Amino acid sequence: VVSLTLDRDVALVVFDFLARAADEEGGEPLAEALLHRAELPALLDLLAALEEMLEEPFARDYDRKVAAARTRIADRHGTGIG
Repeated sequence: VVSLTLDRDVALVVFDFLARAADEEGGEPLAEALLHRAELPALLDLLAALEEMLEEPFARDYDRKVAAARTRIADRHGTGIG
């Protein structure tokens, strides 16, 4: 077992990304980037762990919360993507 501490915004954005990528065509977009067949199940396990820890995925304003988390992360890191 490994313990990991993440900023809540980071956890939420990673959760959202993995959830979208896993749902799209059975995870095919993720699978194309992986080198070993164990990597997709490992990412899905990470997704499940994040889902257990986060309450935001079940909130009515989930999309707003994700958008706000993305903005805060981008502002902190000065990234111009999306």
